[in-house]
Amino acid sequence: MRWIFLSPHYDDAVFSCGGGIWELRQSGQEVEVWTICGGQPPEHAGFSPYVQELHQRWGAGLEAVALRRAEDDEALNLLEVKGVSFSFLDCIYRTHPNGQFLYTSDEALFGKLDPSEYKLIEGLSEQIIQRLPANSQIICPLGVGNHVDHQLTRLAAERTGLPLWYYAEIPYIFYHPDWQNDAVDASFQVQYIPISEAGFEHWLQAVSAYRSQLSTFWESPAALQKAFATHWRANPVLQLWRRNESTL
Repeated sequence: MRWIFLSPHYDDAVFSCGGGIWELRQSGQEVEVWTICGGQPPEHAGFSPYVQELHQRWGAGLEAVALRRAEDDEALNLLEVKGVSFSFLDCIYRTHPNGQFLYTSDEALFGKLDPSEYKLIEGLSEQIIQRLPANSQIICPLGVGNHVDHQLTRLAAERTGLPLWYYAEIPYIFYHPDWQNDAVDASFQVQYIPISEAGFEHWLQAVSAYRSQLSTFWESPAALQKAFATHWRANPVLQLWRRNESTL
């Protein structure tokens, strides 16, 4: 069995599932992380003020995507898994056919997917089907937090018509303590992958590799470590959900 974790960005799957991913590898399972919005914006492209603000926060400048990809390579090497990057752009770089940037604020990032992007769902779904190895299982984000790229990834995965497992996204579940009320119900079954202390240590090392992204969610590396330690002690497992076949 090959486990394919769909990661909207260079960090989501590792933030959310890193400990379980390491445990799967230690048990001899093949694991890949597919980053969906991993494309490089054209060199001649201008950036919105919002993008420029994010680049400054990340300390990344024009090489933001290359920096994030390098951080992801470091994290995945720590977890001993293969990474695959798709060419779709992060939503902050995507534009309407008229050239206007589609998502230019934090509010827009966590709002509705722009109708002009519905065609991306079909294209992404086709690419997933075409690239999926035999005897593989897809694990996609539930969409906790409602980030538009997480919405895009889930909708495209569901459009494939293939059986899916879902994961809940960290750190968004930290900010939405009642997330399960909206994301899962009695139609879902859950699978638990225990995360050992060694698994947690590898997970923590891997998430710490995303240095450019830490300031988005935590005030310091120590705050990140505390948040993950608190979560792991309360939930020393990776939980994956899928719909019961009887409800399909």
